[in-house]
Amino acid sequence: MVLVNASNKTPPQKANKLAQADLQGGGKTETQEATAMHRARLGAEARLEVLEKQQKQMLTKLDEQRSRSGGRKSGDEQKVTPQLNSLEAELAKRLQADGREPRRKVLTGANTKAVTFAHYYDAMRQKIEAYGSAFFPRANGRALYGSLVIVVSVDNQGRITTNAQGKDGLSIGRSSGNPELDRQALAIVRASAPFGAFPSEMRNQIDVLDWVSTFEFTRDGVDRLELRH
Repeated sequence: MVLVNASNKTPPQKANKLAQADLQGGGKTETQEATAMHRARLGAEARLEVLEKQQKQMLTKLDEQRSRSGGRKSGDEQKVTPQLNSLEAELAKRLQADGREPRRKVLTGANTKAVTFAHYYDAMRQKIEAYGSAFFPRANGRALYGSLVIVVSVDNQGRITTNAQGKDGLSIGRSSGNPELDRQALAIVRASAPFGAFPSEMRNQIDVLDWVSTFEFTRDGVDRLELRH
C-alpha cells in the first residue's frame, strides 16, 4: 500500500505500485525502500542469530550423543526437527529477493510438495546424497559426523550461480562447528553439480532456484549423507 497526500492529472509513465489516485513520480523511492529493506534485513539477521545460537546448543548436545553412540542417530533428534525447520524458514525469508529480475524461488526441504519443484528437488537431493555417501568426509582417516545447513543457488541449466546478493551461490547457512566438515560438505555439492536443466514447467516460473537444506553426515549401519526433507 502507498499513501500519498496529493495527486496529479497526469498518470505516472511507469508505476510499480497501485494507488487510488495518479501521482506523477510516485511509486518506488529507491533510497527509502533501500533503508526499509536494510532495517528489515537487520531484524531478520538478529532473529536468525538467536535461532542459530539455540540450534548450536541443541546440535552440540546431539553431536555429543552421536559421538558416544558411534555416529548413530538418537531418538532425541526428533525434538530438533522443528528448530531446524525454523532456521531453514528464516534463511529462506532472508534470501527472498525483490522477485522481478531474475525470477527466483526459495525452496526448503519442508516446502517441496508442489509437483513443479518436487521432482527436480528429489533428483538433486539423490545426486548429492549419493556423492556425499560415496565420498564421505574424512580427516586423518576418521569419518566426520555432524549436521549443517547449506544454501545453494542454481540456474535454469542446473549450474551453481550467484545468489540474490550477487555473491557465490554456494554457502554455509549454519555451520556444523567443524570447519573441515563444512569445507568438504561444500565440495560435495560443487562436485555433484550440474543438476540438469529445469523442466519446462519450472522454466516458465523461475530462472534461479535458491535451495536451503539441512545436511546430516551420520552413520546408520554405514556412513552416509542424508538431506533432511
